[in-house]
Amino acid sequence: MEALQTITIVVGIVGAIAAGLAAAFAGSQAVAATRQARYAQGQLELAERVRKDQAQPYVFVDLAPDEHDPQKLMLVVQNTGMTVAHNIRVTFDPPLQSVTKPDFAETTPALLGPISVLPPGRRVRWFWEIGFRLFENLQTTRSYTVTVNADGPFGPVDELIYEIDLDNLRYSDAATPASKKLVDELQKSRKALEKISQKVG
Repeated sequence: MEALQTITIVVGIVGAIAAGLAAAFAGSQAVAATRQARYAQGQLELAERVRKDQAQPYVFVDLAPDEHDPQKLMLVVQNTGMTVAHNIRVTFDPPLQSVTKPDFAETTPALLGPISVLPPGRRVRWFWEIGFRLFENLQTTRSYTVTVNADGPFGPVDELIYEIDLDNLRYSDAATPASKKLVDELQKSRKALEKISQKVG
């Protein structure tokens, strides 16, 4: 009788241990499943964020030499993103100054109010300054903090804030592009030929 009770107790203990192990295993599986679900949700949110970021416009502002006449410095606003930018707001701190055009900040649309629309790849430019006049005037501001805000298909784009240091342009190559030089030489040759033909005629 005692042996039967002992066996019953042992079987009960083994059963309890087995049940405990099964419960622990099930619990670990539940934890693992929860972690996997959170990871999958995180990956889904990241993919959605990347998709939205890629679909947002990317608008930036620059003060850069003109491609055809490097002595002319231009205010450039460009959208290099994949979608249309709306309601583009540009601010300079301190306000943008020009020696050549003292009223530039009061007459330039990009600085007066928002640019309503800027399609992908589009840029708009305004003549701002003559390079040598900028650098010969020691009182002219050379560093500006630019803030760019715009709206895209998913609402406001992340605000862009950066510094433009005009001293970086001081020693940059200001040579006229080869294509412009070629056009100028061809025009000179044409004028010379016209003069010769007039004399011969």
